[in-house]
Amino acid sequence: MSNNYRKPPVEYQFPKGTSGNPKGRPPKKKPEQLALGALGGGIADRFSAMALEEAARPIAVREGDKSSELPAMQALLRTMFRAAAKGDAKVGRQLLELIGRAETLRTNAALEMLEFAAKYKERYLPLFEKHEQEGLEPPEIYPHPDDVIIDENTGEVRIDGPRTKEEAGARKAIREQVLKSMRRCFEVEVALAKEPKNRALKREFKELQKYFDLFRAESERTTRHKALAIARRSLEPKPAAEKDDTRTKPNEKKRPTAK
Repeated sequence: MSNNYRKPPVEYQFPKGTSGNPKGRPPKKKPEQLALGALGGGIADRFSAMALEEAARPIAVREGDKSSELPAMQALLRTMFRAAAKGDAKVGRQLLELIGRAETLRTNAALEMLEFAAKYKERYLPLFEKHEQEGLEPPEIYPHPDDVIIDENTGEVRIDGPRTKEEAGARKAIREQVLKSMRRCFEVEVALAKEPKNRALKREFKELQKYFDLFRAESERTTRHKALAIARRSLEPKPAAEKDDTRTKPNEKKRPTAK
């Protein structure tokens, strides 16, 4: 080993009285500090996580002779409602405030969803119609605008169709599977008529029926798309009818035809 081991030349050494680490060695963290740091925010975040976990934890609740399990938060609310019904005005006010906030949040969320759905349909429907008019495949946009259904009476928004490209692919695979198994389904149905107690045939027919139920729902969806497209075309403004030059003008006498 060299005699200069851990003794660099003088020109590369730190000046006397100067440390190579001006900030000093960082203090070692205790195991509990490391654990809390890994959770992201220390005691406050850990306490919040535990509170949420406890709120969802099922507990046994007895009402009369019946016992059931409810999430702890729901059991607490039930106790508060019971106290309010017995005349506890303070608890009653707390519940009314809680219900008011919950209803406001629900209404705001519903309005946001309704606004988003309306804008979504307005944005993408013309694109689908353009592809259809030009004989192109539908654009790969999910969900289809016609699958975003808005209830005009309640304002509720629901999606009746694939939400992703993967879901659309799965539905296509199911359609192909149904077409392949259609003959087998009829065969099993005929066989069941002869052997109604055959368990193997019953199980097979039940599995085949699942495919047909999905296929039926997909067929209804396709029919809805076509009906909506026809309705939109019927509402489009029609071009003004061309004037018929052969018609007789109001102040013009009809000329006699030559014999």
